[in-house]
Amino acid sequence: MKPGLPAGAFAALLLAAFCVSLAYGIALPVLPFLLELRLGAGPDVAWHTGLLTGTYTLALFLFAPLWGRLSDRRQRRRSVILAGMAGFTLSLLLFAFVDSLVALYLGRFLTGGFSAAVIPVSMALIGDWAPDENWRARRFAWLSIAGVGGFLVGPMIGGLVAGMWREGMPLSGAPFLVSAAAGAGGTLALWLTLPGRTPPSNAAAGGPIAHESARLVPRLLALSGIVAAGIGIFEVALALRAQQALGLSPGEIGLMFTECSLVMVIAQALVFNPWFPARATRWLLAPAFAALAGALALAPWMETPGRLYVAVGLIAAGAGILSPILALWVSLAAGRAQGGALGRQTAAASLGQAIGSALGGLLFGIGSSLPGLPFLTAAAAALVGLALALRLPGRLAPLAVREPATNRPKR
Repeated sequence: MKPGLPAGAFAALLLAAFCVSLAYGIALPVLPFLLELRLGAGPDVAWHTGLLTGTYTLALFLFAPLWGRLSDRRQRRRSVILAGMAGFTLSLLLFAFVDSLVALYLGRFLTGGFSAAVIPVSMALIGDWAPDENWRARRFAWLSIAGVGGFLVGPMIGGLVAGMWREGMPLSGAPFLVSAAAGAGGTLALWLTLPGRTPPSNAAAGGPIAHESARLVPRLLALSGIVAAGIGIFEVALALRAQQALGLSPGEIGLMFTECSLVMVIAQALVFNPWFPARATRWLLAPAFAALAGALALAPWMETPGRLYVAVGLIAAGAGILSPILALWVSLAAGRAQGGALGRQTAAASLGQAIGSALGGLLFGIGSSLPGLPFLTAAAAALVGLALALRLPGRLAPLAVREPATNRPKR
């Protein structure tokens, strides 16, 4: 049987995923202050904050497929991940010492562009070394949990470090030095632990069945985009409704997003466990989309914070298990081209997130007579996902039952 990825190398991949999400989360509370240093207080700060966030997402959308395809050529996963993490770290240093608005946009674009190499290519590397589908599924889930964890603690660290910084550089530049230091540590860990050789060829990664299964990749990518768009709409609408309709404080709103992240982590840990076969996860796609649609449709009628917490938990549970399940089946269906396919999945999710976030704000603004319009729109998107997912388990069945030739004992 082909050995799995060494434990030290997998730990380094988890650290890299954590660092990328940490840097994104750290930037959220800091960007407005950094912009005030360049523009002064005013409406332009809010405008540029949104544009800078969009610049990061745009870079992910543009570069994730390119990094993935590059890693597929001669299986150069290690060098691509190292290049991505090193460039990511250097672009964060540009943020820390930025002295112009143009440099701020350039740094944000470069940060997104280089970070686009980390998650999809890490998944492709895990897929290369996977001895079986259960091993692959659990590692994908842990990689997703590491990313959620980084996003969870990033805003807290960003606000804390910016508040404690007193001298030596602009107040809001300090958190980016923390992110850069974490990125440098992640880069070093990857360089020391990632194997330089290509793993043995896996029969599951090629052949006639894999060629047929590759036709399923576009549908899986569409489902990834739908999930991301629905969550993008939900996040913006939740923040606006909690503030304007329920009168919640920023701390209470932040607690809801913290709950969202924690529920995602718990849901992924429960589904991707040693006792639940990875091949069975395909049967969870339709139920998860159904639960997501139902919770989103109920959210506008949750008139108290307590009830809204329940809706947030259900939405987070549905979305939390969908993303790693879709990544798993994209990896299995794409075969040896999984780097490019997982890169396209990252791009689809980034595009969906960007469209959903913009649509959430727009729908909330124009839907004064129907406050639940953003949530109902997200629920409708989830129903589309449900329709697309209904027949997928049967079509994915050949991937679920095929055993790699390298996993069969030699006689």
